[in-house]
Amino acid sequence: MKKTKKCISLFTVAVMVLGSVVPGADINAASKPKLSTKSVKVEVGSKKKVTVKKAFGYTITIKSKKKTIASVKKKGKSAFVVTGVKKGKTKVVCTAKKGNKKFTMNCSVKVTDKSVTTGDKNVTQSTQTNVPGQITNNPNPVNSQGNGNQVIVNPTAVPTPVPTDAPFPGYDKDTYVPLRFADNKENVPKGKTENMSYGSTGKAVVWLPAGYSESEKYPVLYLLAGEGSADTAWEDMSADQIIANASAFKYAKKMIVVIPSISQTKEEDFVKEFTDELMPAVESRYSAATGRVNTAVAGYDAGGRLALRIGTLKVDKVAYAGAFAPVGGYDLSGFVVPDEYKDKEFIMIQKGKSDTVSGSDTKAYSDALTGSGIDHFYVEMDGSHDESLYKEGLYNYVRRIFKRGTADEGFSNGFVTEYGNTFPNTSTHGTIEKFEYDTETYDPEGSVKIRKYANVYLPAGYDPDKQYNILYLMHGGGENAETWIVGDKETNPRGYGDYTNNQRMLNYLFETGEVEPCIIVNPTFYRPEGAPAISNAWDLTKLFQYELRNDLIPGIEAKYHTYADFDVSEEKLQATRMHRAFAGLSMGSNTTYQSAIYGNFDLFAWYGPFSGYMTVDTGSNETEAEKFVEHIAECEAKGWPLAFLYCGNGEKDSYLDVQYDLMEKALIKSDILVPGKNYTFNLIPDAEHNMWQWHVHLYNILHIFFTKE
Repeated sequence: MKKTKKCISLFTVAVMVLGSVVPGADINAASKPKLSTKSVKVEVGSKKKVTVKKAFGYTITIKSKKKTIASVKKKGKSAFVVTGVKKGKTKVVCTAKKGNKKFTMNCSVKVTDKSVTTGDKNVTQSTQTNVPGQITNNPNPVNSQGNGNQVIVNPTAVPTPVPTDAPFPGYDKDTYVPLRFADNKENVPKGKTENMSYGSTGKAVVWLPAGYSESEKYPVLYLLAGEGSADTAWEDMSADQIIANASAFKYAKKMIVVIPSISQTKEEDFVKEFTDELMPAVESRYSAATGRVNTAVAGYDAGGRLALRIGTLKVDKVAYAGAFAPVGGYDLSGFVVPDEYKDKEFIMIQKGKSDTVSGSDTKAYSDALTGSGIDHFYVEMDGSHDESLYKEGLYNYVRRIFKRGTADEGFSNGFVTEYGNTFPNTSTHGTIEKFEYDTETYDPEGSVKIRKYANVYLPAGYDPDKQYNILYLMHGGGENAETWIVGDKETNPRGYGDYTNNQRMLNYLFETGEVEPCIIVNPTFYRPEGAPAISNAWDLTKLFQYELRNDLIPGIEAKYHTYADFDVSEEKLQATRMHRAFAGLSMGSNTTYQSAIYGNFDLFAWYGPFSGYMTVDTGSNETEAEKFVEHIAECEAKGWPLAFLYCGNGEKDSYLDVQYDLMEKALIKSDILVPGKNYTFNLIPDAEHNMWQWHVHLYNILHIFFTKE
């Protein structure tokens, strides 16, 4: 089945994330501020923090509609704290403004009475006076004598249980699946498989995660097969490998997976059996994390229908339900979820665009949920009623479950894969200056003085009194400093496309305010005519680190106003590394690894290597990955954290395999690299080794870089 592609364009755009919004999404979706949660529940006297995501460069103002119910106070530049004043409901209005752009976001606030603990139960404080015969908070009935008659005080009323879990955070709409997401990978270990019996006749297969330990608690996913499917159906679809891969590459939590055997005649009874027999059996035999927020259920075909039943009828036991191409047969009137759970669950329904088996039933389930006011994730993907569809649905489901309550500080959504050929012309245009500087070859056997130049793109209205972030952007093999932005094809006979479109794109993004204007420097690792030749051109991508540190950065940032404030001492450059980035394509990608990451990590925090990791000095990807992981760990220990590493490539790029394999190995070995937070490997479907691909990656990093302090 063809991989799903997404569009976000200026007019039509596709989104993706590797191992990783939808058509018609907002043009500014990648940069539009949004709240980490749209609803807050807080007790009187308690506080809850709400973060404004993607708010870099915006001025944030906040206001409580009813200050007598809840007060609100700004915290830092991109967060606010809500404090409960008295029981009731109100709204907090948050406004983000930058230039002529303004976004208004509402956060619903519910303030409850402060709870106190009595024995093992939480009860609500009350100022009500107890009188004889009235229900009290005393848990034990009291007998007493009065005027010779026995008086019985009524027993305490037990309040209806209220969920204690917080509202779930928002989720992204990305549905792309990574290249080879279901493949058996040598880097990825799988856990043990066991068979278990439960109740009188129940049987199930259990997949334990790699490194399973009784000292750790794991959430549990119950996986249901379709009607008439064999008990091995999910295993035959490599579901265990899909989940193992997603866990190893940090796209999903480690989890226990339980696959019960369900007969057609037993389906009606299974909902009760699920909570009364299966769940208790699993939780008693395995190191399972208990509670609804640690319990998920999913299935395809009839298994998807059954998962929806459990997810709505047993919402007090299960917080996540996934249905991949569910068939009809469930009474839609049963889609009723108590109000107290509506913002504390995640339901995903996947439909295949060519699925004639489920037909309109899948959409009917979604419509019923909508009609009941139940927020859910409904997605239509390329494919029919087959294994390929279910596998992609499973991947998209497992990477979203068991993550409630975590702050979304990353870029799990918004990566563009394609858009229209050109950006519209703008009324303002950036300027390009030629910056000449003295440097040397830095050859180990004898360095020779040389003079070089770089092109410097200054955004329209460049103000020498204002501080600017700065991106050093390197070309590829056989190209030069003109490649990225100048676009002079006469000096670039290998031209892959309309390079000037990069300049038009910059003008558009900066003029509209979609991206914070920055300075872009296009240098070259090549030597000028007449300079000493070098036997191996790849060595230039390594030697460039000395020129970059000693000559280019000091020269550029002493002339142009960056966050270094014209102070190019090593101490000042290190202190302002969060405002400095390096990216490059092909041999420029290798330069990013060798000269920026390995050579100058203390000066850069943001990196964009596109299409390649060409020089593996350690002899193998395994040892090179270890070297890479150790290096970024050492740098973080010195106080130089990684802000973001955006690896970009194309599925048909001739330089994909080495970079892809190496970074997978690094991702598994590293505790620092976290997809979405500070790392991604963004693959463009069908893209080859060309400027169209790199143009898109440039668009992406402009939206990502410099977005956090």
